[in-house]
Amino acid sequence: MADNEPVSTTVPETVTTDTGADKESIGSLEADFTDFWKEEDAKVDGAPAAPGDGAAQEIRETKEPERETETHKRETPEHKTETETHTPETRELSDDDIDRLALTKKHSPEALEDFKQLKNIIKAERSRVKAEAERASKLEKDLAEARQNSWTPEAKADYEHAAAVRRKFDFANDPEFKAKFQAPITQTYHGILNEAVGMLPDRNAAAAWARYIAENYVPEQLDKNWWNHSVLEKIPDEMDRDLLRIKVNRLREMQQERDTEVERRSNDKSAFDNWHKEKAERDEKWTRSEVMAEIGIQEQKIKEILKKDPAEAKTREEREAIEKHNERFEKLNGHFQEVMKDLTFNGPRAMVRAAVQATKAEYVEGEYKNMEKELKAVQKERDQLKSELDKISGARRKISHTTGTPPSSGAKDKSSNGGLSLKDLDVRKSFEKFDWGDGS
Repeated sequence: MADNEPVSTTVPETVTTDTGADKESIGSLEADFTDFWKEEDAKVDGAPAAPGDGAAQEIRETKEPERETETHKRETPEHKTETETHTPETRELSDDDIDRLALTKKHSPEALEDFKQLKNIIKAERSRVKAEAERASKLEKDLAEARQNSWTPEAKADYEHAAAVRRKFDFANDPEFKAKFQAPITQTYHGILNEAVGMLPDRNAAAAWARYIAENYVPEQLDKNWWNHSVLEKIPDEMDRDLLRIKVNRLREMQQERDTEVERRSNDKSAFDNWHKEKAERDEKWTRSEVMAEIGIQEQKIKEILKKDPAEAKTREEREAIEKHNERFEKLNGHFQEVMKDLTFNGPRAMVRAAVQATKAEYVEGEYKNMEKELKAVQKERDQLKSELDKISGARRKISHTTGTPPSSGAKDKSSNGGLSLKDLDVRKSFEKFDWGDGS
């Protein structure tokens, strides 16, 4: 060994030496070692029992199990499958986990920026995948419900027929449709019956017949054959028959026009929806025009509280008064608009509220008129007392100018002797303070 060669400190765990001995020699040797250990153990009192198979057993227990275990792992299919199929438990990374991922500082700024962008892309993709998974789950749930509640062809056909009948019923009972199509038909129908009474020979019997037909039948129940055989053929005069036939034909044309309109507007859902939309637009336009027309009428009754133009003010005080007036008007106009909204969107309940407010306003207005009458009476009385006060003041001034000495008591001057004063609007107080010179 060279002087500069380092000394190895590694100790081999197992040293195996091939002795070339056969199994019978090894077995005999193990038996001899067993007898040897038994004799040695017998010489020492309380010594533990020798190993079951002697020294060779000790060696086998320390080394052989490892080899047997490795061989077992190689030869046992069950163990091999368990070992190869085992995978470590994993969990889904959160956004915080992704944010904590970082490169070392030795990388370039470009690499760090690219890594940051990569993390953002990963988080965005995870969010998109999660949203798509939720949407797919919802679609699967909806599909399962749809399959569970799916209609049979018979049920679907029944529903479509019922829906068509309902659309026709709703359209035929619309007030606007009835006024435009049904009302003229009914009017023409009754007119034909009344004219037929005058054309039949027995007018009394014809009147009773016409009244019975009008009360128990509608035009839709009377076909062309009925009109020919039950009405037209009974009229003796040929010209009367021709005239009445023209009107009956016109009645039938009006019925056909009505039926065509019903079919056109309610044949399918899209046509019915378009009619509803058009009707809503017409109703809204009509309502707006009616509201604006009535506002124009009512504004004439409340001119004194309408908004005024501050530019018309001639003084600063007048301008301030107009601004306060306009501020009050804005509050009242806001209340008006709120009531109109309430009526538009809340229907009958809002009508009750508006009626109660109108009744309350009527009551307040009555109280206001009563107070106004009382105020006018008080103002009239005040004016009378003021006029009498002016007369008394004039008489005192006349006496003062004539005698040179106004009637007074003591050395009190005019400003402090309780004389008459026009500064106090309550004339009764002026009389109470006045010194009449008679000691009262």
